[in-house]
Amino acid sequence: MSMHSLLINVPDEFETERLFIRSPMWGDGALVNAAILESLDELRPWMPWATKEPTIDESEENVRRARLKYLERTDLRLHLFDKGTGELIGSSGLHQIDWEARKFEVGYWIRTSWGRRGLMMENRDQMIYSKISLTGADSAF
Repeated sequence: MSMHSLLINVPDEFETERLFIRSPMWGDGALVNAAILESLDELRPWMPWATKEPTIDESEENVRRARLKYLERTDLRLHLFDKGTGELIGSSGLHQIDWEARKFEVGYWIRTSWGRRGLMMENRDQMIYSKISLTGADSAF
């Protein structure tokens, strides 16, 4: 018998050596918007949603939808913050979740000014370890 995804306990936040990682929260729209606008040229080739410059309201609406999906356990988007500065440096998450098969797709992007520092690898390793161990997933891809 399978457990309903709403009954799966997934933490809202966790940390690595240099990062504070948490689920989207109301009010994150302006922070996400600034990171996207800075990084849009680099995001366009890889992210289907990066077609135009979003407004702050559009980013806030997107964050609120992401929050609801996180609570429903249908998509586990995370926001990454530098511990030293508190700046939002990117986003990652577990997407295309198949709770029956216990597998996920790992997606991520980093703000252009924060690239090439190993932060996304640090996030990815911790995220996969935390989420797989907490959810009993068999794989992430």
